[in-house]
Formats: sequence, structure tokens, C-alpha cells
Amino acid sequence: MSEIIVMIRSEVGMNRVSILSTQTFQEFVNKISQILNKPPESLTLSLDGVVLTLRISPTTPIKNISKFENGAFINVSVDQKKVQQKPQQIQTPEQPKVYMAFGKEANPQQIQQVDHKIHENKDHALSQFCQHGPQAKCINCLSTTSTKVEQQEKTEINKCKHGEGGRCLNCAPYEQEKKNTKTANKILCQHGPNGKCPHCIDEGQIEAKHLSFDQYLHDMKFKCRGQHPDNGRCNNCLPPTMISYKLKKDCKNHAPYPKAMCNNCLPPSILLKRQIYRHVDYVEFLNIPEMSNLVQYWTSKGKTEQRMGFLYGYYAADPNYQNGVRAIVEAIYEPPQKGTFGHVDLLQDPAQTHADEIATNLGMEKIGWIFTNVNHDCFLSSEELRQAARYQQMHSIQHPEGCLVSKFLTVVLRTKKDNPDEVVPEVYMVSDQGQQLEQDGIFQNSERRKVLQVREAKNELDVLPSFVYNGKSVKEFEPDFFIVNVAHGYNPNSNYSILKLYDFPVENRSVVAKQQDLKTFLHKHQKKPSHHRFADFHLLLYLSKLIDIHSIANIAQFIASECEVPNELLDIVKMYATGV
Repeated sequence: MSEIIVMIRSEVGMNRVSILSTQTFQEFVNKISQILNKPPESLTLSLDGVVLTLRISPTTPIKNISKFENGAFINVSVDQKKVQQKPQQIQTPEQPKVYMAFGKEANPQQIQQVDHKIHENKDHALSQFCQHGPQAKCINCLSTTSTKVEQQEKTEINKCKHGEGGRCLNCAPYEQEKKNTKTANKILCQHGPNGKCPHCIDEGQIEAKHLSFDQYLHDMKFKCRGQHPDNGRCNNCLPPTMISYKLKKDCKNHAPYPKAMCNNCLPPSILLKRQIYRHVDYVEFLNIPEMSNLVQYWTSKGKTEQRMGFLYGYYAADPNYQNGVRAIVEAIYEPPQKGTFGHVDLLQDPAQTHADEIATNLGMEKIGWIFTNVNHDCFLSSEELRQAARYQQMHSIQHPEGCLVSKFLTVVLRTKKDNPDEVVPEVYMVSDQGQQLEQDGIFQNSERRKVLQVREAKNELDVLPSFVYNGKSVKEFEPDFFIVNVAHGYNPNSNYSILKLYDFPVENRSVVAKQQDLKTFLHKHQKKPSHHRFADFHLLLYLSKLIDIHSIANIAQFIASECEVPNELLDIVKMYATGV
């Protein structure tokens, strides 16, 4: 039995999926169904323009499907009508034993008597440690929600893109959690399975200043629990949508604008306050050597020429936050640019498409931007915040609830105020409101870094929203109202990294990579497996210009699937490196 690793493209992004060659096509569809949380019958799978779900029998072994091999890209589309018509079945957990008061196990007759009580109290049932009747509740009660938590963990682990023996950041937290469980002192516990004491209690999840977006939606829906049917909708159930702050010109209540106007046409007023949720809860940097290289290059220029770059990586679930999202950064691409002391201007870049395509074939995507900064007067200046909002708007995606959201990050490499020789990263996002205000053209350029200014109306028909702070109408304010802080940290463990190396010369700098650099690099890492030897983002970018993007995209797929690069591709690279 051999394992086949393929990449799937869907509405939620890229995923890496492993399947045994002896398994059937239906088993593969079911696996994708679990990853996307969609019914199998709503999925349409295509490979090289061929619709597999129409051509392939469900019982066909994977090894008999043409072109279904390591590194293959499979497009997955979802029929939303079938999703709504036939939601996924949820398996009912096995019914636990039922106990009466004071730990006595119930007989069949007693089970029937208290069965309706258990259904009324769906969140708990009596355990053998309970010292009360069926209507009361204590910490010793059996929790029927524990199986839901276990099922949620299984769902998160199903997001993994590797085989049974592999590890990644989607499943690593659960493995670590199991290792850290305090089992040594549990023999001293004097309570039921749902109780807690100093012998077994753990830290639990992090209480953050911002809620994760999915948890925010969950809490909003909880407010209307029992107020209407499960398939009903109210204001609490609906996700926050991008409100337009432009004048509505297509109102059906009167003659077309500008002949008539009503209150519904006017843009809503804005009460300045911080956003309570965020779309990314934690950023993990796996490319520590690359970030150090960027800081060293910036420092070598006296920190007078600021640098910027785009971040590539992927997203994973973060169990440290309720319904949390973690962004994993693996590479930085520095486009052609001209930096000054306080600003960076990007130049025309024909290689940007190469960087995007290489990242896609590595199983990554563009997830943010990074820039250096020596100013300490504010977290983000008005210009920086507006640029971040534009980037977020460009990289918005559709959330499963139907609203548009952006997970695009802003990372600032800033010198410490009390120690200019030390540089630390800061991670931010722009709130949904700030992103939409920039999209609707409400702000204007400001000469002051710490002030966002509302533009002046062009004429009497150009109606702008009013901004209210402390009960007063304002025209300018600090950018901080639209800034969302994101937690971050480093992970020196490279076992989960797609990219393993960071020592090839970086593109678009004063020193340009040459053929000798390629030869030296390959000689240095010649004893490593080929998929490890080429796992350097800047090496792949250099080769894409030297050879061609299609060949390098193929190499990137072998790197992502951790398979040996074919000899014919290795020979081509060797020919360009040696000139023979």
C-alpha cells in the first residue's frame, strides 16, 4: 500500500490530503467532505479539466484513476443548494450509564422515569458520584457536551494535510495537550469525571482582549437561543456585514437620486470604538532566520532605507483560543522597491506572479505584508493604516456564514524605544469598519502621522457619514480606533515547516544572486534529500527566472508533498548551476 498526497483547491483555500492507493474514490470524497464540513453529494471534483465525480465510479480504487498521483491538484466546488437541502448528519454519541441519587445505577424502569429529565437537561446527566436527584446539577454530573468537544477536536485534526504518521500545526496542539495532561496526581482526586481540583486542573484556553470571529458569531447566536426555530434568522443570528458608508442612490421609495432623498439613503453615523473581535488570533513565525536576515540588511543601511515585503504561509486552527485561527508565516518576498527614512515606494514587479505561483504550489498563500519602522509616535500611522486596509480589501474572502472577511496581516519590525539596537515585530489588523471606510473613499491624505482625517464633501450632493466621539461630532481622530492587535510568537521547531532553508541570497537587493551562488548552495546541501535541498523560497524564485516557472512549480509540488524531485528536473538545475 502506497500513500498518495494531493492538493485540493476549494472556496476556503488550499489543503493537502493524503489517501492510500488501495482506497476507493468514495472514501476520498468522504475525506474531503470532512475537511470542508460539507455533504459528499454537494462536492464536485475535477482533475485536469475532467469532472471526476461524473466519470469515476465510487468504488474505483484510487490507483486506477488516471493522473491521480503525488502532487496532483484537484479543484473542488460546492453546490450550495445541496448543502441547504441535505445538511450533514451528526452521529449521536453512545448513551452513558444513568445513575440515580447517591451513586446508585438505575434499572430499566428507573431509566424510563428519568429519561425525559435527561432530555430536558441536555447539557448534563447524573454520574455515580452525584449526591442529588435527577433534577439537580453539580460538577460531578456527566457532561453530554464533552463528546461535542471531542468531535470538534476530531474535526480540527481532519484539517491536516498529511498521512497518518505525519504531523502539522493543525494536530500538534492536541498531541501536546495530551502529553501535558496531569495524570500523575489524578489518583488523589475525590470528584467525578467532570470535576476539577488542584490535582488535575490545567491552564485552559487563553482569555484574550479580542474574541475570535467565529466565537463572536457563536455568542451572538446564543442570545437568540430558544427565541425562534433552529432554521430561523434574526439580527443576532446574522453575521456582521460590510456596511456601505456611501450615499444610497438606488432607493426604491422615491424618485432617483438626486431628484429625491430620504433617511434610508443617508450613510449611517459612526460611533468611534474598538472592534471586539478579530479574524486572526495568533501569528506564528517559522522563518526566524529569514526575518533576522531582513533586519540585518535593513541595519546595514543605517535603518535609513525602510524595507517591506509580502508574507506567505497558511492558516490553521488555534486551540488556545475558542474557535481561534492561527496564521503560520513561512516566507517573505521583497519586491523591487525604493525606501526612504519614513516611506517605501514599490516599483514595477514582473516576478510577483512567479512568487504567487510558487507559493500556491507549496501549499501556501499570501497572508500579509511586513515593513520596517523607526517611529514610536503611534502603532500605525494614518498612511500605514490606510494601506493596510487596502491590502485587506484586496485579499477578502467569503466566510462560510456568507459575509466577506479578510485575514490579511500587517507586521511591523520596529526598533525598541529604549534600545534602538533591538528590533521586535508587532502584528496588527485593520477593523472591518476601518477597511470599509477606506474602500468607500471617506478618508483623505493627512500630513500628520497620528491623525486620520475625513475628506471634505465635493459638493452639496456629496453626503458623508458623521463621526461621533464622546458625544461630539469630529472630523479627525487617531488611527487607533481601527487597529486590532494580534498575538504572535516564534516556533524554532522546523518539523512542521514546508520550507527548510533560508540561506540563498534574497532577490531585489543591492547584491544580486549569481550562478556561483547557485552552485555553492547546491554543493552545501548536496547530502540532503532533494525535497529538502530545494526547500528555499528565494532559491525557487531565482530558478524560476533562470529556467522557467512551470518546471519550478513542479519542484515546489514535490517539496510540499515531501517527495523526491525527479532526476530530469535535477539534471536541468545542475546544468544551469555548472554550465555543463
